[in-house]
Amino acid sequence: MKITITAATGQLGEFVTREAIKTFGKEKLRLAVRNPEKAKEYTEQGIEVVEADYMKPETLNRAFKDTELLIYIPSISHPSIVRVPEAENVIGAAEKMKVGHFIFASFFCDQEDSPFHMSPFFGYTTRRLACSKLKYTVLKNAMYADPLIPYLPELQEMGKLIYPVPHGKISFISREESARAIVKVASDPYFYGKTYILTQDRNYTMYELAEILTGAGNKKIEFKPVSVEEFGKMYDEPEGFGAILASLYEAAEKNLLGMVTDDYREIMGYKADDLETVIKKRIE
Repeated sequence: MKITITAATGQLGEFVTREAIKTFGKEKLRLAVRNPEKAKEYTEQGIEVVEADYMKPETLNRAFKDTELLIYIPSISHPSIVRVPEAENVIGAAEKMKVGHFIFASFFCDQEDSPFHMSPFFGYTTRRLACSKLKYTVLKNAMYADPLIPYLPELQEMGKLIYPVPHGKISFISREESARAIVKVASDPYFYGKTYILTQDRNYTMYELAEILTGAGNKKIEFKPVSVEEFGKMYDEPEGFGAILASLYEAAEKNLLGMVTDDYREIMGYKADDLETVIKKRIE
């Protein structure tokens, strides 16, 4: 029986794979990826790598064969309607191949009143799991802290943080810490069958975020929000992505991205690093 990880070469998947190797060992793992050529590093380590294209159910059936535990990390495709068939194919294959337990790495902005354009996918997937025959666990990530590091030079050049969130707060988690929690849950049936929201111990206004980024880069960054429409136009590459990104911050302004939980501490036994620590670690 295998522990199968999808999207193992992706941004979150790489962190999950590293943690899984340490926890389960190479022999128990199967990495299900769209392009096995990109996973040569793992093949050379003796880890099983198989093709798994979310839009080709036959590849998923093969990838999920004899899977004791499946960690499903969604693709980054958009819009939401494109990703919904992906979830249907993954869950259908997991049912067909009688996967023992299904872990869904989700996102916390999935509320029914969320303007975030990808929330229908996250909402659909959890509801689809609920009406499936699978035993499952859901881990919802807060906003990833990691993208702030490569974004910092652009912010320093502008001298301002322009997120259209003048009043809302945002909670964060790093991909590394998310991966630790996902693998810890995967390794211990005590955590199965529940839904967790992975956050740091506090959330941040954009004024506070600007201060943290100023300190991290030793260059003044002020919070000067633009409109949702202007933000979408500025970051509309690839085409259509700007509106999706802008809708995320629209949700933040509605205080839908500010929730804080003790779930990470419950799983790991210690709190997640705060945002300032995460950013400074990455920069150093």
